Amino acid sequence: MAILQCPGQDMRYWKLEDIYEITCVHCGALVEFFKDDPRRLCKACGKKMLNPRNDMSCAQWCKHAKECLASLGADPPEH
Repeated sequence: MAILQCPGQDMRYWKLEDIYEITCVHCGALVEFFKDDPRRLCKACGKKMLNPRNDMSCAQWCKHAKECLASLGADPPEH
């Protein structure tokens, strides 16, 4: 049986604080992030912003981390 979605990315298990807004470092507008977003484009200025609260801690132990992170466009964690 194949895993359809990583439990850490399955929003059914998320808490309210796993979706939040961060002030854009370039223009000051609010940018909405999900806890697993590595980066987002600011809709106001169009510049990339890294997610300062990115939570991919499962990548430290999950055997599927390399494929999962690649699908999100994120880099594998450094040990």
